[in-house]
Amino acid sequence: MRISLLLGCLLLCYCSTVKKTAAPANDLYTSAQEWTVTTNDGWFSAKTIRYGAYTTADRKNGITPAVNIAFKNVSNAFNFVVKDKAEQILVQTLNTPLISFSGRKLPDWLEKQAPNTPLFYSLINGIQSQPLVRWELVLKSPHYLELNANKPAGVLRSPAEDIRITAHNRFGVMNSYEKLCYEFQYRGVPVAAVMPGEQPRVWVSKTVTADKEKILAAAIGALLLR
Repeated sequence: MRISLLLGCLLLCYCSTVKKTAAPANDLYTSAQEWTVTTNDGWFSAKTIRYGAYTTADRKNGITPAVNIAFKNVSNAFNFVVKDKAEQILVQTLNTPLISFSGRKLPDWLEKQAPNTPLFYSLINGIQSQPLVRWELVLKSPHYLELNANKPAGVLRSPAEDIRITAHNRFGVMNSYEKLCYEFQYRGVPVAAVMPGEQPRVWVSKTVTADKEKILAAAIGALLLR
């Protein structure tokens, strides 16, 4: 009897001191920060996607001749424009192996991958306030074990800034590619995310600047049209 009472007291004390982990105050994945995504893919019209205040124009095959992308081994190249009320941002995308970046600095974890590792690449033209500043997105295909831990998958960068891209499956099933989601982290803080696929979802933090939002929207468009 005494043993039972003692165990009961210990259990009561344990339960009273252990609390559920609270959601972080800066959690990106809230309804207030989720953008509505609408896909228009009719029989007689090109596929376009609207997310928040942004819309993708129809994708066109190949790279725009005026843009100098010097990769030799290129596949699945296309370009499109991301628009809002004020901007029209040209985005070029393609697939190329890691060896194409020989002589160019990449994040350490990415440089350690095999030379033939396939990468998804996007070049984003400058916006009106910074017309000469172009951004590039470099992304590898994550393994499902990496998704479990939200491991780095790529980078969105300009000559002056880097935004880390991670990938996770927190909305799907562990050890699977279900509901793969790419997360953009600026200075260690998640500021945007996109879940491509048949039921796409987009989140963008209300804390990002208007200029940064436009660049993120262009990168998100590339992943939605990929």
